[in-house]
Amino acid sequence: MGGQRRSKAVERKRFESAVDMAQALPHLFKPISSSPALIGEEQDSLAQCEAAVETLKGAFWAAGKALQIIRDARLYRETHKTFDAYCEERWGMERAYADKLIRTWPIAEALLKKQAGGEVTPIGVKKLNQAQVWELVPAADSWDADAAAFVYDTVVEVNGADVTAAILKGAVGALPKNGEFEEETVAGRIRDYFAKLKQKTQSNAGQRERPTNEDPIAARAAKAVQVQWLRRLAAKDQESAAAYINHIQRQLDELKKELLTSS
Repeated sequence: MGGQRRSKAVERKRFESAVDMAQALPHLFKPISSSPALIGEEQDSLAQCEAAVETLKGAFWAAGKALQIIRDARLYRETHKTFDAYCEERWGMERAYADKLIRTWPIAEALLKKQAGGEVTPIGVKKLNQAQVWELVPAADSWDADAAAFVYDTVVEVNGADVTAAILKGAVGALPKNGEFEEETVAGRIRDYFAKLKQKTQSNAGQRERPTNEDPIAARAAKAVQVQWLRRLAAKDQESAAAYINHIQRQLDELKKELLTSS
């Protein structure tokens, strides 16, 4: 992603994993200097953050955290006037996508935290992807990142390890929209969602397996007439609907005469 910066060479540490890299990022969410040029500490921070953004394909949440630091601490100011320009020129990235990464990283980090001590662990990193985390953003917006992580964990508990973005979207959509976060209420809504989803799946399967005695000729005739469209047309313009029906009827009469009248 993007070309290399022409700036002072800064020694970059080697990390065993993207998790270690994200944890080592500086806690710098506001400028520490008013100078247009970056001071030494800021240059070091920028180098660390840009190295993390380079890991975007493997650790989107580390990149999101790094981008927020670059944005909030204005570490882009030496080479770019705006954060938008920095994202576009440095990384070939639209601001909207950078904002998306920034909104998802707190949720991803909360999901990867070990409860004892609150330290991030590599557990689950490979299973977690940005599409999944993005569907948890509404829960984080309503409450916080820890609440979103609870939703994810509950979905895994109820539905098993096969968690997709679509499943998370449905579960989040079933949650209450307002009020304080209550784990029992949220867990109950998620269980109800999956119970209804299972019931619907079984019902659809039963309908597919159920034999039908419907006359195939009648079924084909029913499909030939666009009933719903015709009803909408009649609601707007009865005269046009009547003209359409009369035209179809004339065609049917002529076809019947042609095919079924013996000579």
